[in-house]
Amino acid sequence: MIKTIGISFVISTSPVICLSFVPFVLYGYEWIDSLNTSWIVLFFPLSFTYLLAAKKIYDIDLVVRRFILTTVLSIVPSVAIVGMISALFSARAKTEHLVMAFIFTVVLLSVTLYSLEYLTTRLERVVFPRRHYLQTSLKKIAKKLGTISSMRELKDLILADIVDILQVSGGALVFRYRDYTEVLSEGEISVAELEQALEGEGLDPSVYSCFEITRNEEYVSFLVLTPKKSNTLLGSEETQWLNLIISYLSVCMENLYLIRKMTMKVEQLAMQIPNETEAGELVWLRKLMFDLQEKERIRIATDLHDTTMQDLFFLKRKLSSLFERLPIHQENPQQWEGLLEYIDVINMNLRQSCFELHPYLLQEAGLVGTVEKLMDLEKTSAPFHIEFEAIGKEEIERIDMETKRHLFRVVQELLNNAKKHSKASRVKFILKAGKSNVRLYYEDDGVGFDTDRTVTREIGGSRIGMEQMKSRILSLDGHFELASAEGSGMKFSATLPMKEGRTA
Repeated sequence: MIKTIGISFVISTSPVICLSFVPFVLYGYEWIDSLNTSWIVLFFPLSFTYLLAAKKIYDIDLVVRRFILTTVLSIVPSVAIVGMISALFSARAKTEHLVMAFIFTVVLLSVTLYSLEYLTTRLERVVFPRRHYLQTSLKKIAKKLGTISSMRELKDLILADIVDILQVSGGALVFRYRDYTEVLSEGEISVAELEQALEGEGLDPSVYSCFEITRNEEYVSFLVLTPKKSNTLLGSEETQWLNLIISYLSVCMENLYLIRKMTMKVEQLAMQIPNETEAGELVWLRKLMFDLQEKERIRIATDLHDTTMQDLFFLKRKLSSLFERLPIHQENPQQWEGLLEYIDVINMNLRQSCFELHPYLLQEAGLVGTVEKLMDLEKTSAPFHIEFEAIGKEEIERIDMETKRHLFRVVQELLNNAKKHSKASRVKFILKAGKSNVRLYYEDDGVGFDTDRTVTREIGGSRIGMEQMKSRILSLDGHFELASAEGSGMKFSATLPMKEGRTA
């Protein structure tokens, strides 16, 4: 719209100015009669008719206000310029010449001021490279914030970019909970010194720049930055950019906090559904809960595999290389070998945790093979003898992947409950496939418990695993039977309808 008005204005006034007005002022006569050239001025109002018909002129009040503002701002410097011309050339200056100079100056300054924002935007990359870089980075970070699903991802996706863009030595995201402080650091920044300063008198403003991000009932979060590598202060553009980033971070972290609270409430609500009839009405709630859990398990397993386990691998290589060069290695080789073996034990435990979080073998080895793998891992540390029997293996592997995943989680939970509470000497699992259903049977000879006793169901409570296990079965339109009494062990069976899927 602005471009159309500008072009139509130039086309309307150029003939009158260039062919009639300017020649008359300079030479005393018009090149073309102004009665003829003035007809072209009608092109300007006709352009408004076009804009009205095309429904593009509803913001004309904004254009007019901007043009009036630039015109008013141009009057003062125009008067000053004409005054200087009059003072310097008072002998030759004529009134009509000064008036024309004033009008020309006002128009020129108005057009310049009006187009300044457009020119600045177009030439920002060349004229203001730092501002352009910060604006581009802001858009990238804002896009990344939309993909964040956990606090840990803030370090890799956001904090690293902030440190790199501002060219500071290091930065940290600090979460102060009631009982402890968690620090996610990037670059050259001392986490121990930072935690000590936060627990003591606070951060030294000459060393650290601290910005509060968000505050809620669970924690308070801060962004802490070290000085720039060039030992200079943050510029006004960088400070403004950082304040925008902090406002974005505040919204993102508040959303993550609310999502986590809502997820916990959804889990609690799903576990309090008392019977299968009501469970059928809210089956979508259970499925949503378990989908969120599986995604989080996979994310944690991937983080452990890609970060912690890789770090342990490189640590072992560096220690091995270091021990070979140190003379102390020759004096007491068993101690150093034991240290390296301990790193292998840690790595093996992490690998087992990754498998339990994300049983990738379900796709490759099937449900029976994955459960057998789990049993083999548990036999080395479980305080009881484990038995597992699969009847109708081919039929079991025909069921869909969702049912396999839920059955594996139920087996996991039964094992965890047995290790924590049963005090059993023998635990037995039977997985059996029939014509229209698949059944999981569990039995132990432990201390048992009173199934009629009312237990408060809270997140983190001791019965959370059992309630989730029942919820999984109900979400698959199955049913379960639980029999236990104090001193007589526990028996549990779950029957699920057979839903055929791809063979693993």
